[in-house]
Order: sequence, then C-alpha cells, then structure tokens
Amino acid sequence: MKLFTLCLLLSINALANIGNFILSSEKTLYIVDGDSISVQMRIKGIDTPEIKQKCRKTKFQVVDCGRLAKDYLKQVLKNLPGELLIEPVSIDYYNRILVKVYKGNVDIGKLMVESGMAFSYKDAYRQEEDLAKAKKLGFWGFHTQPIQPYKWRKMNHR
Repeated sequence: MKLFTLCLLLSINALANIGNFILSSEKTLYIVDGDSISVQMRIKGIDTPEIKQKCRKTKFQVVDCGRLAKDYLKQVLKNLPGELLIEPVSIDYYNRILVKVYKGNVDIGKLMVESGMAFSYKDAYRQEEDLAKAKKLGFWGFHTQPIQPYKWRKMNHR
C-alpha cells in the first residue's frame, strides 16, 4: 500500500508539472471511496500477457504468464534501489495515462522487455526484445511462449 501511495503521489506531482489534461471518460479512474480516486496508467512502449493468459513453461507445466509478468514488475519495483519516478507522456486510445517509469536510473519498461517479461509495443524496445529472444530470457525460454497480448485479447474479445 505504501508503494501504491508513493506511486500515486509521484504521478500526481509529475502530472502537475505538465499542466492540466482532459480525460474523455471516467473509466480511467478507480473510485476508492467518497473522497479518493486512483488513476489507471499504462507503461508506454510495452505490452505484457494478460492475467489468465496461459503459456507452457515446460512440456507438462502450464502457467499464467500474465500473473508472472505482474509479479515480476512488483519485484522489480520493490527490489531495485533508488526513487520511483513516473513521467506522464500522453493519453492513449482507451483514456489511460501513458507513462515512463523509472526506479533509480532504470527504465522499467525497457527492463521488462530485456528480461523477457514483456513484448515491445510496436518498435519501442525491438532491439531489447530481439536480444531477450536470442538469449531465451523470461518467456522466451519457455516450452511455448505466450502469444502476443493483442492477439490474445482479440481471440478472447477483451
């Protein structure tokens, strides 16, 4: 909860530095209670498997790759030294705030792709994804890698 509060405060501070912005939908907001809201943000340049998106870690072991990616992100944010910086970049098609996230001097989106725990969104981190594939890091070392999340969402009507 402390990490969430810190993230929210940092993002609000960062948003204040870029001025006002308009969201065309309240769907980006999570109403916590009568006087508290949270804002949905998305890390720019990456796409990770969805929660409940399965892949085969070994021939006989099916895992939830979306949960693995989520847990990896939590561990990275918890264990990397330094301050957490959330830099708002833009608003996406779904009215989510696109952000760059840094812990210390580490670009978290880039790290997720380099570790094989995220796909590069378009060409944002294409070289890092190709290197992770070549080294069989993260999902790329699994018996069956996850399909690209946008394809999975399309097949599952999300």
